[in-house]
Amino acid sequence: MKLTDCFAKIIQNENIGCVFGLQGGAVVHLFDSLESNGTEVLYLHHEQAVSLAATSYAKANNTLGCAIVTSGPASTNAITGLLAAWQDSVPCIFISGQARTNQLSYGRKVRQVGVQEVNIVDIVKPITKFAKCIYSKDEFETTMIEAIKIAKSGRPGPVWIDLPLDLQWMDVKYTNKPHVETTKNLSIDKKMSDELFHQSVDWITQSKKPLFVLGYGLRLSNTHEKIIDILNKASIPFVTTWSAADYSGTENKNNMGIIGMCGQRGANKIIFDSDLIVCLGTHLSTAHTTGLFDSYAKKAKKIIVNIDKDQLENLNISFDLIINTDLRNYIDSLKNIDLKSNTFWSDLESYKSLNWSEPNKENSINSFSFIRQLSNLVNETCCYIIDGGGTALYAGFQSTQLKEKDRIICSTAISAMGTGLAESLGVAKTRKYNLMFCIIGDGSFIMNIQDLQSIAQEKINLKIIVINNNGYQAIRNTQNEFLEGRLYGTHPDWNLKMPSIEKMATGFEVDYIKLKNPANIDDDIKKILKHKGPLIIEVIVDENQKPLFRQKFMKNDDGTFSPTDLSDMLVNE
Repeated sequence: MKLTDCFAKIIQNENIGCVFGLQGGAVVHLFDSLESNGTEVLYLHHEQAVSLAATSYAKANNTLGCAIVTSGPASTNAITGLLAAWQDSVPCIFISGQARTNQLSYGRKVRQVGVQEVNIVDIVKPITKFAKCIYSKDEFETTMIEAIKIAKSGRPGPVWIDLPLDLQWMDVKYTNKPHVETTKNLSIDKKMSDELFHQSVDWITQSKKPLFVLGYGLRLSNTHEKIIDILNKASIPFVTTWSAADYSGTENKNNMGIIGMCGQRGANKIIFDSDLIVCLGTHLSTAHTTGLFDSYAKKAKKIIVNIDKDQLENLNISFDLIINTDLRNYIDSLKNIDLKSNTFWSDLESYKSLNWSEPNKENSINSFSFIRQLSNLVNETCCYIIDGGGTALYAGFQSTQLKEKDRIICSTAISAMGTGLAESLGVAKTRKYNLMFCIIGDGSFIMNIQDLQSIAQEKINLKIIVINNNGYQAIRNTQNEFLEGRLYGTHPDWNLKMPSIEKMATGFEVDYIKLKNPANIDDDIKKILKHKGPLIIEVIVDENQKPLFRQKFMKNDDGTFSPTDLSDMLVNE
């Protein structure tokens, strides 16, 4: 069997419904074998989009993603999506075509040997769980199986295989047998200490104001639905990180909202008012706590359950009880416990009410009000893809009203501008959602504008909400607060010219509407929800519009600024 046909069989065995790629001389055999063996391939127009789409596909499908790029600059172009998969713990396999085995620079003190050749493995090693260049056809199948197992085990993450061109057409023996032995330790000991578990239960049941903090690790371990059921039965409130925001509908009485600098006011306040915090599937990153680690929720004891031993040895927050185990062990044990706590939470609704503050009425549309109103009127299960730019992050996470089974997809750790369109393509190929919304700023929209061609080609029922604030509003807010309004590179008056979104929509033959009158929003939303196929919705907002909630900073006598904790966020009223 041809080696690349062996690759196609392995991909099929993993039930990967769609592979994402961009053609190149060093990968034509890989794509030809995939197509010949019946695997769908979506060919995109930039390798960054390939890697981001594969990552969002894996997130939305809760399975393995696959990205294929050719050699040299194509491989380096894919690194942004690789980083997203690494930092968000998403299992993906990246395959790069490579120059022939006798034209490699690996192990040599040279910069390049083959044409468009680069030592990609050493470049990506720090942000992969496994990275290897294949030198022999005989090691291909076992290496692939090992890489996939590593990607999915323990704390998941991406792996990278570099495959020289001359190996790809060689004849190999395909065994179709799982390779059980690996050359590296895949994960920690998954056994859980009974003593630590029962101590955590004692603390929960004795707590007056317990609060659970739910992170993405719960979805990766497929325990997110179980923990919601446990907490609902016990009437214990919870907050979530960005990537866990879709575990439960917004209206769930125990769902206190999203924490962090781009989170919601009530969710952050209840953290500081609790006497016990139980962190599951999250380690509370700086985005959740700000840099004020020592003063974070000082009144609360803190428990963390996490599979990643290395992460537990490098925590910013001081935890009182650390349980190093697979969440499946902890949650399965927890569901057998009667969690009747001595809770004195009697005012949960008061915290939930703090998660919204109606912006002042203006002559222009407020993106927060628009997204809240739109998501409230959606009457079918859908997916919201939130671009990593600040405008989209704030508006999407602070305003979207989620219903049960809705999803939010975002490369939360990298929070990079320009990710939303490619991630929408990845979600679309899961075929799980008939309706999708991409929330993106005007600055982010043009960063990967080529993805509109793929969206139009695939006729995806995607509503692209472009929040037009005339440049880079989130950065301007920082410049206004700390740099006395010097808006270099973020506004048309300061050397940043913005193109016409309408003309771009016309060029890619995507339907387009512009919204600028707040009085017409109800009728506009009805038109949006009736529309079928891709649609660009340009929402004109006040270019000085502030986030709904944000961290406060106090100006010191010497002109410097000191941040305050998130117990009382600044409200844009």
